[in-house]
Amino acid sequence: MFENEIRMSNPWWDNPAAIDRDPAIQGAERASVKRILGERQRFAAGDHVYTLRGPRRVGKTTLLMTEIRRLLGEGVRPRDILYYSFEAEGCPADIYALVTEYLAMSGGRGRRFIFLDEIGGIRNWDKAVKKLLNRGSLRNCTLVATGSHAADMAVSAASLYGRRTEPKSGSSDRILHSMGFGEYASARDESVRSRLRDLSLDDEDARIKAARSMLGGELPGPVKEMLPLVDVLNAHFRNYMLSGGMPETADMLAAEGSIPDEAYTACRERTCADLAVSGLRPDRASPILRFVAKSVGSAAPWKSRGKGAGIESPGTAEGYARRMSDLLLLHVLCGYDAGEDSPRRSMPKKLYFSDPFFLNTWAFAGCPNQFGRSEIALGDEMHAGSFAEQAVACHVVRLASNLNARNDPIGLFDSVFYWKGSRGREVDFVVRTGNDAVAPIDVKWQSRVRRGDLHGMFDFRKAAGTGGIGGAVLSRDSAEERSGMAIVPASVFALLV
Repeated sequence: MFENEIRMSNPWWDNPAAIDRDPAIQGAERASVKRILGERQRFAAGDHVYTLRGPRRVGKTTLLMTEIRRLLGEGVRPRDILYYSFEAEGCPADIYALVTEYLAMSGGRGRRFIFLDEIGGIRNWDKAVKKLLNRGSLRNCTLVATGSHAADMAVSAASLYGRRTEPKSGSSDRILHSMGFGEYASARDESVRSRLRDLSLDDEDARIKAARSMLGGELPGPVKEMLPLVDVLNAHFRNYMLSGGMPETADMLAAEGSIPDEAYTACRERTCADLAVSGLRPDRASPILRFVAKSVGSAAPWKSRGKGAGIESPGTAEGYARRMSDLLLLHVLCGYDAGEDSPRRSMPKKLYFSDPFFLNTWAFAGCPNQFGRSEIALGDEMHAGSFAEQAVACHVVRLASNLNARNDPIGLFDSVFYWKGSRGREVDFVVRTGNDAVAPIDVKWQSRVRRGDLHGMFDFRKAAGTGGIGGAVLSRDSAEERSGMAIVPASVFALLV
């Protein structure tokens, strides 16, 4: 039934060198900004069922093909590796039939590696995997299932609880984010990459340790050593705010010095297609995303957001935003109750995009020369702060996930918040540090941070009492320790989280 499709999808069966001609592999090798998918993303051999989630075009297929090339290079028999993409519609019965047919075709007794790409678009895909597990068909198999619909993948993965073994290290359920600023800057600049390596900041544990110190109000030694590069880092950070960490657009900017309108249009079309698959109407979703882009980082009730997007029902606006969060398109942040040390779910929410490029995509949707308009906005003091806050938000969410050992970037309501006090002063972000304490992070995109700029931080620490530690104020290029806070350039902070 699937034999011809299986053979066409796995050309390395006949010639292992064919993996080098795979479009994803060749595209990654041609790129000016080369993403390094390293040890953390590998799938250890064992009787495991992994899930891999992430937005479209983030590099999931490239990661799978990179893994396949590694396995072939390590001597795994070509027929013991199956790749199949479920971009077309299917059903659980198709998944079960495909895998069963492959296992019969492979004829091997060794470990098989099964990569099922974009399986998340098939409703109830987990039922097929459960059936395979229950029948013992996946003994001596390592299976990786990918999808762009984060919440759907998470729910389906949870239904496999008790039916799959966990790897000795790491989690069975993985998230592939777009590139963070550290990965981006390292890929673009050897001087940044070598400095991080010299300071041992190419190690994730060392970076988390440095981030904890900054949240505690200190500038650790490695951070001070990075400060002489702040002008270089700020130049890269500016480009990062324009292209985001999506490999395709980052490469366009690095190679051509700009991003064509077609890239923005393609991003919007892919997003609308994903939203439609999720049951959302693009004619309602698009106005919401445009409104989010115009008010990024602002706390507003759902009624106002809906009205701003031409939608009367607050419930509809909230439902759409939640679903966009499930798709790893938006981050939804609750307010923080310092007295109760808990989220204040009744407060208006803050919305951020999960990657800076999405902000640029929707901020000037439909306008000619979107890249030029983004450049002009970034050069405007009134708008540049919003761009910087958006870029920082992506990294704060990842930091909260790392500090609290949370594998899922959605549902971070108990790990990252914003705060607004009774006097109207705000702190952009509040992060749980993982030790029964919270730390404030405020973005002040300016060269000089004055004492008056710290009043929100002071008010927060007073409200939080002993549960609130120092905090970090993210400037454009200032760096110092003051009043128990770390003032550090946003580019340096983002580089290390």
